[in-house]
Amino acid sequence: MLDQTTSNSRYYELIVSPSTHYDIFLDFLLEISETGFEERDGSFILRDNEPLDDIIWALDYFNQELQKSLNIKIDLKISQTEHENKDWIEAFKNSVQPIFIDPFYIYQSWNEPREGAINILLDPALAFGSGHHETTSSIVEILKDIIKNDDVVLDVGTGSGLLALVSAKIGATIDFCDIDPMSVESAIDNFKKNNLNYRNAWEGSANLTEEKYSVVLANIIPDVIIAISQHLKNRVKSGGKLVLSGILNGRENAVIERFNKFKLIKKIEKGEWVTLLLEKGI
Repeated sequence: MLDQTTSNSRYYELIVSPSTHYDIFLDFLLEISETGFEERDGSFILRDNEPLDDIIWALDYFNQELQKSLNIKIDLKISQTEHENKDWIEAFKNSVQPIFIDPFYIYQSWNEPREGAINILLDPALAFGSGHHETTSSIVEILKDIIKNDDVVLDVGTGSGLLALVSAKIGATIDFCDIDPMSVESAIDNFKKNNLNYRNAWEGSANLTEEKYSVVLANIIPDVIIAISQHLKNRVKSGGKLVLSGILNGRENAVIERFNKFKLIKKIEKGEWVTLLLEKGI
């Protein structure tokens, strides 16, 4: 997000508008950008004190590769303009809205909690996970059905910690990790804001623990799930559950093949995304 303490009187605004596959570009921006951005009318708006040329280059390259991979045409409109500086913090706050994923109400510190809901305070940060993505609601649907009070859950690639927070609200003991140190810090901060406890948190992936868990979560892109599949399999105890998401529709079979000793219990499709619930044999 634009640094409001700067003395710069000018800033750069980048508007990115993909014709299709909006969520894929959203995920890509969350991966590459250290600049906060807002979503408006099918576009992403990034603002910074410095030109955003590197992001423009990355988006162009990503779009070329995505079109090759999917064998389709995607029109990606990108425009960068320079403006006089103003207070964009309030504008950013106004662009972020609470979301209700029954029975959880995910809201920001400048909004009010919801009476009768299980409230989770989650301020936007650079870490992935605001609750608005289809993968998040799909996983929450599954967690409501499978999490028990005595479960120990590992959230791999935790981002903002939202799925770990949901699991903790249900009553599970929580460990979480992420290769991005900023995400780990964000998740820890969000646990503190919600007066919830976690057991362990670390920078890195699932291979940095030897423990086996009753539930393992991984809401990350399919290529990464495949790359760390052995680590994920090793972390699930016999009879335990593995929840995988962030999988683009059509890629789920490639993921399932890597977990051939697991039983597919449930598949949820929302938009372009697939979420899988698997169970490890005893």
